[in-house]
Amino acid sequence: MWQKLEDFVEWFFPIVDRFPKHEKFALCSQIKNTCYDILLKTIRTNKSKQKLSGLYEIDNQLDILRWLIRHSHRRKYLSHHSYETASKMVAEIGRIVGGLLKGA
Repeated sequence: MWQKLEDFVEWFFPIVDRFPKHEKFALCSQIKNTCYDILLKTIRTNKSKQKLSGLYEIDNQLDILRWLIRHSHRRKYLSHHSYETASKMVAEIGRIVGGLLKGA
């Protein structure tokens, strides 16, 4: 999961950086902070003995990220292709989290 998250961030942040200037400190920051939160929670959860609660937090953050991506597409800051690619990448991460939740 970690590698998928890193790949997503490396691919998506340059796209987010091209959002309109008036969104730099609102939507762009929120997207980046949510991604950072997911990455940090993944590290904490991986090192924790209480993995279940961490996985639920990651799952919640992924839902927030999905909404931010949809919102960006509706505002036409993301092309249809970028939206589809981002959605697929986040869905794949979500499937991994879902599998870990079922196994926990």
